Amino acid sequence: MAETTTWVGWMTYSLEDRRTIFALASGLGKAAIAVIRISGPDSAQTIETLVGQLPRPRQASFRKIIDPNDRKIIDGGLVLWFPGPNSFTGEDSGEFQVHGSRAVVSLLLKVLCRMPGLRLAKPGEFARRALENNQLDLVAIEALGDLIEAETEQQRRLAIEQAGGHLQETVEHWRNDLIDSLVMIECDLDFSDEMDAPSISRAKVRVKCEEILRSLTPLTAEDAQVERIREGMTVLIAGPPNAGKSTLLNAITRRDVAIVSERAGTTRDLIEVKLDLGGFPVNLIDTAGIRASDDPLEREGVQRALKKSAAADLILWLSPVGEAYCAPPRELADRPLWGVLTKSDAVDHKMQLEVSGNQGPAGESKIEISAKTGRNLDILIKRLESYARLSMSVEGSLIVANERQRSAIRSAAVALKAATDENAPLEIVAEDLRRACFFLESLIGRVGVDDVLERIFARFCIGK
Repeated sequence: MAETTTWVGWMTYSLEDRRTIFALASGLGKAAIAVIRISGPDSAQTIETLVGQLPRPRQASFRKIIDPNDRKIIDGGLVLWFPGPNSFTGEDSGEFQVHGSRAVVSLLLKVLCRMPGLRLAKPGEFARRALENNQLDLVAIEALGDLIEAETEQQRRLAIEQAGGHLQETVEHWRNDLIDSLVMIECDLDFSDEMDAPSISRAKVRVKCEEILRSLTPLTAEDAQVERIREGMTVLIAGPPNAGKSTLLNAITRRDVAIVSERAGTTRDLIEVKLDLGGFPVNLIDTAGIRASDDPLEREGVQRALKKSAAADLILWLSPVGEAYCAPPRELADRPLWGVLTKSDAVDHKMQLEVSGNQGPAGESKIEISAKTGRNLDILIKRLESYARLSMSVEGSLIVANERQRSAIRSAAVALKAATDENAPLEIVAEDLRRACFFLESLIGRVGVDDVLERIFARFCIGK
């Protein structure tokens, strides 16, 4: 049978895609409460079939949920009814909040599967329908995905800032200004025989384009701070063999992540641990001891350490107290680096701790610690927190959260730059303005984003 399609907003979908969907929206496994969501044209009929009369809109009602096949009770729980368009998806939708046992959830899902007109939701499909029905724009959808994946306070705050609508409002303002400019250009083109001053309109358009371009240009650059919040700041623990790198990793993480041995060269591969330091995400990486070696495995470990250092935001270069200082190799010369003198508990001397301003032979800031006894470890951690805060602060700025958004802004900027060419024909200027509008509209999800939707929504859980 030929597939039938229907037009929804700016995308086409098969009728199969428009069926009522359902999914477990809460976590898998045994829990106190489980939430099962439904959305689509048969939501009201489904709720009535399982619980009888519909609850009042947006009011939780305790009901017995009945299997329509044998009329036996599945469970008792709260049922909510959200008639469209006043729902998350913009469609008729509802929720069953039941006891979170595997048996209850499994049976209720099986009953829903048997009901005509219903199917299991795909990953992110509830959010996708919210986009289709203009409940959310694409920037807000991406922010929602980031919020779901947030593991630290700063990642949560970044997602909330994205969802707040500042970027969307700014893009809408730019778009409206460009449409006004396009209207002026079109008037010049349509009534060129009747107007004797098209250059006045063109000058106004150029000024407006240059104004928007000045606002766009800073947003086209890679935003290292935002990327660090999303992916985590990378801190590399490096140094010569047996300098206490694995001991320091275990001490900071407070668990035995790496094998510690008095034998030099035991760490051959990179060991990475994700941390939450003061709400900031930090990727702490232990590396092989850096030295010349005839052992091919150890040489590979050293090469991996040096390669990873190129992408590190900070390097902790370890060297034991009381031993000849081992300077960092030249490959690390241009990297942010702190000198950390380790094993201070093993020598009998007065600690010379200078949190700032103490410069070592390679010009790096130095701090003495003992990972074994914990001496001054809290100071090192506080310094790392402060460094993370300075490296990842984005408060009060317009946030472009990812490369897709940045690419759309770059393309809009290129089109605007072309529109300011004084020698370009008016027809070309009008086309450049249309292109700029198109890219700004693709930024917030109005047009031209079919090719990225699957990747965006694949990040979501089934019930979202």
